[in-house]
Amino acid sequence: MGSLAAVIVSAGAYTLLFPPFDLAWLSWIALVPLLLAVRGQRPAAAAALTGLWGLLMTAAIIAWLVPTLHLHFQRSMAWSVLFLLLFSAVVASPFYAAACALYAWTRPHLPRAMAPLLLVAAWVAAEYARTHFGFRSPWAKLGDAHHASERLRQLAALTGVYGVSSVVVLGNVAAVEAIAVCRRWLRGRSPDFASAGVAAGVFGLVCTASLVYGETRRIPEASPTGSFDVAIVQGNVLSQLRWTRFGAARVVRRYTELTRTVLVDPGGDEPDLVLWPENAIQTSLDDPVYGLPVRALVRGGVPILLGAPRSEVTDGARRHFNSAFLLRPDGPVEHYDKRRLLTFSETRAPLVGLPLLETGGSLDAREYTAGTRPGLFDLDGRRLSVQICFEIVYPELSREAARNGATVLVNLSNDGWYRGRGGAQQHLAQAVLRAVETGLPLVRATTTGVSAVVAPDGTIVADLGEGVTGTLRAAVPSARSEPTFYTRVGDAFAIGCVLTCVLAPFARFRRCGRRVADEGPRDPRTGT
Repeated sequence: MGSLAAVIVSAGAYTLLFPPFDLAWLSWIALVPLLLAVRGQRPAAAAALTGLWGLLMTAAIIAWLVPTLHLHFQRSMAWSVLFLLLFSAVVASPFYAAACALYAWTRPHLPRAMAPLLLVAAWVAAEYARTHFGFRSPWAKLGDAHHASERLRQLAALTGVYGVSSVVVLGNVAAVEAIAVCRRWLRGRSPDFASAGVAAGVFGLVCTASLVYGETRRIPEASPTGSFDVAIVQGNVLSQLRWTRFGAARVVRRYTELTRTVLVDPGGDEPDLVLWPENAIQTSLDDPVYGLPVRALVRGGVPILLGAPRSEVTDGARRHFNSAFLLRPDGPVEHYDKRRLLTFSETRAPLVGLPLLETGGSLDAREYTAGTRPGLFDLDGRRLSVQICFEIVYPELSREAARNGATVLVNLSNDGWYRGRGGAQQHLAQAVLRAVETGLPLVRATTTGVSAVVAPDGTIVADLGEGVTGTLRAAVPSARSEPTFYTRVGDAFAIGCVLTCVLAPFARFRRCGRRVADEGPRDPRTGT
């Protein structure tokens, strides 16, 4: 019962790290109850406790999924709750369970001073694995909780967000080792100072170095020097309107009217670029009713980057794409097709083979085809990298863009389907880390908020909150002059943690083999 209570407390504390709560200071102790409960357990018990923890914390963090399914996708409340629980059980829990099972299995056979470091590596490996395997869901990694930590988040420029996670896990591990020492001392047993000393010493050194590095890298104020001027249009329209021709007409009218207020503003110059979000229009740009008004705006001299569908016929079959288009006053229209599609919403459900979430409406394609090429657009000497919706939460995509010469990250997102609290802010929090990792400014245009301009150090220069109808005009700061270390080496740190976990079992086998050799051959008749 004590272990179960510890798991529940830890999952609750982990939930509070992320929006809408944003209690990042709790991250330094949030895992302590879980790690104490797992400490000394057999591998199966450690996996079960950690798996339950993963289910609870995931369900609590994305609890906004229930009203989203119920109100937006029009599913019953019971169905929505069941889906949340099932999804939460498989999206992250197996990876954390495997990490703690590995730790429990190998810990007795490792040098006591090395065991705490293995736990840190296993946790980072779990975060990396759930980003790249299974449902590939990197949502709410421990490092994401420090999106607003001006100094600590700078570590992502070296190691990616996984390095930030490792520092925080190390702090929790050091606290657990200190508690273990106190427990043994109070019980009159010899304390294990080796593990506690190593964990505390390494944590103190790494945390201090990270904060010092963050201070030298942090930009106190985002400078507009060398930037270009963007206007973000946030229409704040219900997502359901997009799926019928009548509703789509209202949406296009809203965006064109808001854009005109920017273009005819007598108090300032025209922006260099106007941004509309993902799914800003839900018809083809060649449509005479919906596409022509948009093209007419561009003829005024300001390019527009917007989200709209695209379709093509290949081998007799029509394929649909969720795309972004760059419309220029002169020159061809360029497009990018979204590559990371959202499971259950834009692609067919795994195993079942059926689309579980259907929005309905004559303009709903229901199933999309993934693109194959990165979205890079050249505009007036700048290279824009476009990532649509959830693509921004995958670090490797932003790094790929930076290596391909991007100077600005652009995230077009339809966050209008979020219901409840926290979803849109959680999305932005993860996007902030992409700017830090790559050293590039980030511009987000969303349907209902949060739209924002983010400096390369993660500072939010300007934003439009949820539920706001309007435009955001801002100067985008320049990219850093040199590529970040993360841009050059990628997820080397996280992969190193994975390799550590792969090699850790050999320590057990080696020790077992040495023990057998020391004991000598056994008598087959007596077993001695």
